[in-house]
Amino acid sequence: MTGKTHAAVGLCGAAFLLVPKTSIETSIIGLGFVVLGSYATDADLKMSKAGHVISDIIHMAILLLGLYLADTYMFHYNVINLISKNMPGPLKIIGIIFIIGSIVLGRITGHRKYMHSLLGFMTMTMGVWLIAGEFAVWFALGYALHMLFDLLNEKPEYLLFPLPVGGFCFSLVSSRGAANTMISIISYTAFLFKIAYICIT
Repeated sequence: MTGKTHAAVGLCGAAFLLVPKTSIETSIIGLGFVVLGSYATDADLKMSKAGHVISDIIHMAILLLGLYLADTYMFHYNVINLISKNMPGPLKIIGIIFIIGSIVLGRITGHRKYMHSLLGFMTMTMGVWLIAGEFAVWFALGYALHMLFDLLNEKPEYLLFPLPVGGFCFSLVSSRGAANTMISIISYTAFLFKIAYICIT
């Protein structure tokens, strides 16, 4: 599936599972971490092999910018301070090392291997937790839903990497077929309806 669809699924999942449990301001920041988690799983893609990567990066940047502007100008929330206060500096450095190391390892091992494995998921989530504390839950949700929905594709993902176990997939949808578009539309629609419902109740 495309990055846009993964982002839509992540936002939808967060709207139903996490947003109702916290404040609107915190939820907006959390949704940003969901978007990051939704896209982070594909950090092992190489630009030369995936023409849609640039489009996905632009889409991600627009979503994150929109959420940042909403928190900053609508709710007068200091996003940077809220994120940075969770963990001390040395732990943040370790978290950054975890994330950068994971991306490098993902590029070395190839697409749908380390970054799409349970090991990659745990390492990336730990890295985000060391940087942003509780927001790692939001990141983990986006990341996990990406891995889950990638199982529907025709290409396998190696969930148990580096164990010598074959990849898993259900071969139900094409990454750019009609089902991908339908999942994206349904997810964004459900997200918007759920957020609207939360805001008016």
